[in-house]
Amino acid sequence: MAAMSSKERMRAVLNYQETDRVPLLFHSFGFNAPGRLAWSNGFEQAKTWLSLDVDAWVTMTFRGFWPRDLKIRQWKECPAGERWPVMIKEYDTPAGVFRQEVRRTDDWISAEWPLHKHGEPHIDLLDDYNVARYRRCPVQEELDLEKLRYILMGFTNDTIRTLQREAETTGRKAKEMGVLFAAFGADGIADAAIWLCGVQPLILMAMEHPRLFKGLLDLLEEYEKHVLKVMLDTPVDLVLRRGYYEGTAFWSPLLYREHFMPRLKRTVDIVHEAGRHIAYTMSMGCMPLLDSFIETGYDAHFLLDPVPLGQRIDLGAVKAAFDKKIAVIGGLNEPITMEQGTPEQIRAEVHETVQKLGAGGGLALSPAEAIVQSTPWESVLTVIDAWKEVRDYGKQS
Repeated sequence: MAAMSSKERMRAVLNYQETDRVPLLFHSFGFNAPGRLAWSNGFEQAKTWLSLDVDAWVTMTFRGFWPRDLKIRQWKECPAGERWPVMIKEYDTPAGVFRQEVRRTDDWISAEWPLHKHGEPHIDLLDDYNVARYRRCPVQEELDLEKLRYILMGFTNDTIRTLQREAETTGRKAKEMGVLFAAFGADGIADAAIWLCGVQPLILMAMEHPRLFKGLLDLLEEYEKHVLKVMLDTPVDLVLRRGYYEGTAFWSPLLYREHFMPRLKRTVDIVHEAGRHIAYTMSMGCMPLLDSFIETGYDAHFLLDPVPLGQRIDLGAVKAAFDKKIAVIGGLNEPITMEQGTPEQIRAEVHETVQKLGAGGGLALSPAEAIVQSTPWESVLTVIDAWKEVRDYGKQS
């Protein structure tokens, strides 16, 4: 088979076609290569990976369309008897004040987390960091949904044009480099809901206040559709749709099928009608949902972890379920295997994943969930060396 560009190779994976070799893609989150290989932006990062003879993509996030006339205030209070100061943020909307209260814990600024590395502490509306630190989550009653609607749905044409110009530039550079242009959208449904409510309050809401729960999910789906409309009017090749918090670590298979699967299916249909590919992101809690995933019809499962929470999954069962239907971008564990494993253990996991998931196509090997600041560079090089041994679909070179 003739050699492919990285973009051709990744598109073949998304179409579940065999490629010239199994692609290797490093999704990074706060990671930077050492020395002369270091990058300062996504384009330099893609060039670095290509220079190492592995695959790459460029990514962009379509998010943060807040209305221009939205008045926002943030301040800090120190409640008596509480350990940490409290950061308070209020959004003035026509339906009333939308209020967040988040504890400013000692680890709010962290070198490990790209969005919290430095700068004046502030609260983002949608942020993983808020969940464990909420003193008061912002969505507590149905009136809060009208306030949230104004924030999410009030983006301006100027904001849209700015994002689309950035996407045009990103798409052009991706084409010049021969790599895929992938984009993150509106943060999915359960992920955004948990960021707004916290884990336990959201699960209790589903059981005790189903009308509020459904109303929140409906609003987040509406927001996702608006973001998709903007995104699909650009050269984006692959839509990356979050589902980290939609797995069975949080929800039963029954609740998944009732609340999240139909919404994902509608999103998949919109993306496919626009002639694009879509990857669904879930790194744990996947195995009881394989049949549901197939029904939705998405193209690739992004960040499948072979050792979620330390429990190895049956990759053979994944291959049997997904064969010719859903590709995998993942298959390599980062926190256990790459950060704590020996070179021999890393090599064994690379070999096993490629041999079990690579035959016949449908695999792009990638660490789940990402390589981070604490990922040893030596482990990255070990992955590359082991991949070169088996990238011809599991056959020793």
